[in-house]
Amino acid sequence: MDAFDQTHTETDTAAAFPDSTEAATLWAAIQADLRARDERTARLRAMRLIAGDDETA
Repeated sequence: MDAFDQTHTETDTAAAFPDSTEAATLWAAIQADLRARDERTARLRAMRLIAGDDETA
């Protein structure tokens, strides 16, 4: 017996996003923000290495 019932029910269609493009747009914005944050962190780390303020060394 499977622990999870994989059959689709009426509630599956009711729980779906009515406008999935809005969710996709929001997710793309979140990913862009995370990439920008990673780039800023990498630049800051590089500036600290150049200045000789590396805590890990």
